Amino acid sequence: MQTRMYLAAVISSCIGLAGCKTPDEAQTLARSSEVFTPEAAKDNLSYAKDQYLKLIEHVENRRHLNLKPACKAEPEMVCVPRSEEHDGIYMEQSEKWTNGFFPGVLWKLLSSKAYIDSWQSGQEQKIFATAKYYQETLYSEAHRNSTHDLGFILYDSFGEALAYDQLDSATRTDYLQALETGRATLATRYTDDKGLIRSWDWLPRMKIATLENGEQIIDRYTLSDPWTYPVIIDNMMNLEFLLDSENIRYHEIAFNHAKHTSINHYFYDEADEQQTYPLSYHVFDYGSFKPGNWQGVGNVSAWARGQGWSLYGYVTVVEAMAKSKVDLRDYPDFNAHLQRLFGSIEHLLADDPIPHWDFFATRDNAYQYAENISEQTTVFSGILGLCDRLIEDHIKPYVGYRPMTLPASMLSDESIDRLQGKVSWYGEPVLQGDSLVPCGREPYAQSHVKIPRDTSAAAIYAAALYRYATFTDNLPEQQKYAALADRIMAELTENYRTDRAKNGRPHSADFGFVLAEATGDMGNGGEIDTPIVYGDFYFIEANIRKIEFEQSLN
Repeated sequence: MQTRMYLAAVISSCIGLAGCKTPDEAQTLARSSEVFTPEAAKDNLSYAKDQYLKLIEHVENRRHLNLKPACKAEPEMVCVPRSEEHDGIYMEQSEKWTNGFFPGVLWKLLSSKAYIDSWQSGQEQKIFATAKYYQETLYSEAHRNSTHDLGFILYDSFGEALAYDQLDSATRTDYLQALETGRATLATRYTDDKGLIRSWDWLPRMKIATLENGEQIIDRYTLSDPWTYPVIIDNMMNLEFLLDSENIRYHEIAFNHAKHTSINHYFYDEADEQQTYPLSYHVFDYGSFKPGNWQGVGNVSAWARGQGWSLYGYVTVVEAMAKSKVDLRDYPDFNAHLQRLFGSIEHLLADDPIPHWDFFATRDNAYQYAENISEQTTVFSGILGLCDRLIEDHIKPYVGYRPMTLPASMLSDESIDRLQGKVSWYGEPVLQGDSLVPCGREPYAQSHVKIPRDTSAAAIYAAALYRYATFTDNLPEQQKYAALADRIMAELTENYRTDRAKNGRPHSADFGFVLAEATGDMGNGGEIDTPIVYGDFYFIEANIRKIEFEQSLN
């Protein structure tokens, strides 16, 4: 039976999750949406191919690069294109969760080459050589047991490579072995007593900016009550990695993880009195058995990309059910859960198919969600320490964005000792009596006006929707899923491709990225309103799946 969390720390400003449209109005809007055709999908793939050839050339010639400090300190490290940051191509260091996506994009382009008409001499070979080069750097990740992200790192790169028909047999064998090693490693993060794969080993820390000897310092401070067994909704995306195996034990791990997630990881907006639209927390701590968010506007909010990980994750679970030899009679009805998640996404996107980075960010009372530190939740949200000087001048994380006064007791004794006498970047003591004042008390500048969207979330939704539409034998569901995916992709194609984006960054197309206006890590002030490689990855996937969905109808 689904656990129902009632967290009334905030009151919704409007009945309904996405706005004030009636169901009839929402249906009319959906029916009137633009058509997205296979020809448009093929054009997007051609554009993506040309863009990533451009990005490869920039990286090889070391143009426009913004290197992470570790990449500068260790020149021999192979760093990976990740996003556009500080008007450059941000190069990420090794052992990061996103590092499989760049070679993954290249493998996707190669495996879908038949859908791309604009190939020129040498282009396929160039992409292939680059994909193999970066793939070599990921072998060691198959043994790294300190992360749950092995699905993103390995399956979205080695796994994607297997679909390329020109992969030689020796390389294919090596890639298959890397995947099998990675599965065994990922399985070690599962414990039978919890029935879940633990997401992180690290403890949350609060970023606080101080002035020390006239120098601006940013440091992190431990919390008084950190999580002990965190599981994040992103982890649903790693289950396919386990399910794509003949090992029954891996299937049991995946289905058990999906079971506990479906029971504990969802809440209902207080305006949703009929509890029709489940929303995913980002984090559930199975140590304290409390929910919360590391990402998102607040400890209880609808982080847009998290809803995508939730939807896509259960699409893969439902698809795997038909093939698995696990007896699923005592498990929840995963397909019914998926249909409820689809209903939530459809409802959330009723007004606009491209979400803001958190669906609650534009509510009139969004600041109340941001400032919610209810004892019913356990996880520190990065938004609590997000001062306006840590983000660009035009970015507004949510409606009502303002400095926060927090209880100092949220920090550990060790952190409080470290902060004694320290002054924030705003010239005020960080500790003021029993209060923690990380960003001063003066209102933020009025230049913060743009609440960012997250096109990466939209691309994830579309890819998941086409995938389900392709394998389901339920015609009404097939039509609904495909129609919503078409609506999302029509909007992304028309208004968010980097060569067409009206509100994107001026050099994104020149750098070689495909999709503008993604948001990665608002709470840490990183990758906001900018192209990100995993946004491109899922956008490319959605185009491929659109073509293959249409082919499946014939």
